[in-house]
Amino acid sequence: MTREFYGATIQAQRAINGLLNLPASGREQDWEIELADPDRVEEMLEAAVDSNLDYDERCALALLTIASIEELFELGEVSPAIVEQARSTIRQYHDVHEAMVFYWIEQRQASNEENVREVLFG
Repeated sequence: MTREFYGATIQAQRAINGLLNLPASGREQDWEIELADPDRVEEMLEAAVDSNLDYDERCALALLTIASIEELFELGEVSPAIVEQARSTIRQYHDVHEAMVFYWIEQRQASNEENVREVLFG
C-alpha cells in the first residue's frame, strides 16, 4: 500500500528552512524545486540522519534531497555513492519512502522518472 503524499506542509517547510538555513521567502510555489541545491545534498542527508525530525519534516527533507539530486543528474554530476546514500537514508523510514514513491512516481512529479527511480529503488 502506498502512502498518499501531496507535498510538504508549511510547518515542515519552515522547520527544514531553519534546520538548513535555507534562503526561503515563504512564498515558494514549488518549495522543494525552488530551494533545491545540488551542492548541499550531503548536508541534507546528514541532517536526515542526525536530526530528530517528525514524519512531515522527514518527508519535506526527502523531497528537497530528491529535487537536489535530480539537479545533480541534470548537471551530469551525480555520483553512485550519493545515490546509494540517499536511497539508504530514505529507506530507513518505510512511510517516508512510500510517500516519496507516491509523490515522485505515482503523481508524476519527477522531471526524469528513471533518475528518481534510481534513488528510490536502485
